[in-house]
Amino acid sequence: MRQAFGIGSILCVAIMAAAACTSVLGDFTVSEASATSTGGGDGCAAGTADCDGNPDDCEVNLLDDPQNCGACGAVCLDGGRCSATGCSGVTEIARGFPTIEAPNANLLTVYQGEVYWTAGEGTDGSVQKVSVLGGAVTTLAVGQNAPYGIAVNQHGVFWSNLNDKDVLTVDRNGARTPEVLFDSDFATLGVAADEDAVFWAQRAAGIGTPGEGSLIGKITMPDAEVDDEFHEDNNVSPHLIAIDREHVYWVDRSLRGSVNRTQRATGDTQRLAREQPFPYAIAVDDDHVYWTNSPRGDHAGELSAVMRAPKDGSENAAAVWTAIEDDDVAHASPDCIAVDGSDEFVYWTDQGSPRVMRKRKDGTGRTRPLYEGGTPRGIALAGGFVFWADESSGTIRKRAR
Repeated sequence: MRQAFGIGSILCVAIMAAAACTSVLGDFTVSEASATSTGGGDGCAAGTADCDGNPDDCEVNLLDDPQNCGACGAVCLDGGRCSATGCSGVTEIARGFPTIEAPNANLLTVYQGEVYWTAGEGTDGSVQKVSVLGGAVTTLAVGQNAPYGIAVNQHGVFWSNLNDKDVLTVDRNGARTPEVLFDSDFATLGVAADEDAVFWAQRAAGIGTPGEGSLIGKITMPDAEVDDEFHEDNNVSPHLIAIDREHVYWVDRSLRGSVNRTQRATGDTQRLAREQPFPYAIAVDDDHVYWTNSPRGDHAGELSAVMRAPKDGSENAAAVWTAIEDDDVAHASPDCIAVDGSDEFVYWTDQGSPRVMRKRKDGTGRTRPLYEGGTPRGIALAGGFVFWADESSGTIRKRAR
């Protein structure tokens, strides 16, 4: 560890967050004041909006315009129709950030009606948010060095900077400068949060290589007290994480990796699954933990899969989906994954196909592609929709589950 800072510290990252006043969406500039309007509150009739910033008219019908469906700049893709219930297929709710030339949308999360995501692979990275309806994008932080995992609670937005090896925070409105909560000697990756704590994963060596300094860290809320000794494990390479009220769940992204849960109260850890080929992302519902196995490099020929196991470790892991079920086995590469307790399906992104996929949690029935194309990466569920980030185009998309 190099140094840790609290939320109230005066020592901050020397980068100002810039709250966007306008956002370029499609061929026009969206006024922030009316970008997510459904009419009525801004002088426009219900179902209409002023999307071009001209105060003299409310030029858009949000109930039938596929370029502004439900909100200014919310675009129905692939010829989808717009109605009072939204796009008939996929809706693109944000695009082209941080720059049109190199957007690189990474991981995302949804909190209280807003989608938050990290973008960029180098020092020009940023943290963004947009309404779940679409509209003007707010830039919360710029000049970030490969921002990666992201989580949100009532106390703020939290993310890891992979290359700068730190964990940062900013308020949800972007009204203050981002602050470093933990400045590490090693790469910081997955981040998860609820109202009581923030957790992050840290690896001490290269991808998939165990090393001294690998750990799961904890930051208690609201005082931002950092515990970088919460769970140290020199025999693993931690990557992405998920939480429930009692445990932190995380993957060891090694050639023969493991899936683990760590008690939030004690730091004690249980191996739920072993001998997994390069596990990548993880999610939990009430009873089970789910993860993706996504072999890379020299081991790309090993079996890609979506797996699950009981959260208490009472049964062995079982496959929900494997690449041998797919018509294009050679290119399957499952990436991020999402579940919740209200849905019988598990959802994941597959960058190799490339597709956004859905299948019953117990592995029965057919696998259904929800969307094909792009470079889908981060994925989240909220309010009857599945949201995902398209890495190569820097867009945020959604469709009804």
